[in-house]
Amino acid sequence: MGVKKFSATYRNKSEEHKVTIGVFTWHSEGVYYAYSPSLDITGYGGNKDEAIKSFEITFHEFVKYTTNKKTLWDELEHLGWTVNRKNKKMNAPNLTEMMQDNKIFRELFDKPGVE
Repeated sequence: MGVKKFSATYRNKSEEHKVTIGVFTWHSEGVYYAYSPSLDITGYGGNKDEAIKSFEITFHEFVKYTTNKKTLWDELEHLGWTVNRKNKKMNAPNLTEMMQDNKIFRELFDKPGVE
């Protein structure tokens, strides 16, 4: 199974967040999916490019919503990230940790056609 790197920057009036995470893609019954186990978010579409575009929208909405609600750091910690609020640094959990903590990812990991 391969993994694609997804990098993005989210900016609002007072903050900027840069992140690089792994995104897995696959298709099933004519629908393409892009999934990040480190954020537990998914995008989908009629082809791989549409799925990635949908994922980007979902990612930006996730960051926008959690930033506006002032819950971004709490949500990342809940998802297993290591967070240093003082320095505004964050690190995603490693693959082993995600396999232990994320049932969807465990099931997806060995699924044929996931890249």
